[in-house]
Amino acid sequence: MVVNSISSQLVELGLSEYEARSYTCLLQCQPATAYEISKASGVPSSKIYEIMNRLVDKGIVRPLSEGGQRGKRYGALDPDEFMAHKRQDITERTVRLAPLLRSLATGREVGYVWPMDSGDAVFDRARRLIDEAERDILISLWPEELVVLKTALKSADQRGVRVAMVHFGPPAERIGATYHHPAEKTIYEEKGGRGFSLIVDGIEVLIATFRKEGAVEAAWSRNGTFVTVAEDYIRHDVYITKVTACLDDELKRKFGKDYEKLRDVFLPVEHA
Repeated sequence: MVVNSISSQLVELGLSEYEARSYTCLLQCQPATAYEISKASGVPSSKIYEIMNRLVDKGIVRPLSEGGQRGKRYGALDPDEFMAHKRQDITERTVRLAPLLRSLATGREVGYVWPMDSGDAVFDRARRLIDEAERDILISLWPEELVVLKTALKSADQRGVRVAMVHFGPPAERIGATYHHPAEKTIYEEKGGRGFSLIVDGIEVLIATFRKEGAVEAAWSRNGTFVTVAEDYIRHDVYITKVTACLDDELKRKFGKDYEKLRDVFLPVEHA
């Protein structure tokens, strides 16, 4: 249900489950007494008065009438005001917390590889990396990923960050130095999905595979070896696209329409 989903997201913002359920319920039936909110939301009556007092203290709910607990009616803070309040609160907390966390750090760079398993996580990380890029961006992607990231990439390009983009399929958008990879069909079948690689400033890498069936396998790292391998992979693809742009007809005659024989690493060139 939509209400359950909203309550779950409110919990992620710091409300307890009972607080989230009471607030969303009150939005739908205000003004209401604590007893009415308890009945409608499923929050136990033994807890509802404590919950309402906590919501009042947080400024999310306000009493609309005086009197005893049972007769008091409540109103909910406007959703837009609530979101603005939470944004300000989170910003202030992170500003205070950041220097404290930095004071604890040893200064040593740890080369962990952090796995991710959802498209949302991949794109959130990709946008942040692109937005924080200072020098250069190497990226290899498909049309589906470019649709999501083109605004961030264009912004990076406009502020002077060098962008080299390998695009599988004819690119609808050209950002920075854009290269059309000529063997997209073959690679899609080989990999069982779309590959994605992003290297920023030569120090961070994000790679992902978007499988045909919808699964996502991804990882982010600052591990130097991991970054180097991914960077070499994209640079190699750039070399190939430059060569094929100049020698396309000859390569197709020798290695096949989609360069199938060229991609067969176990087939010596003299047997192609």
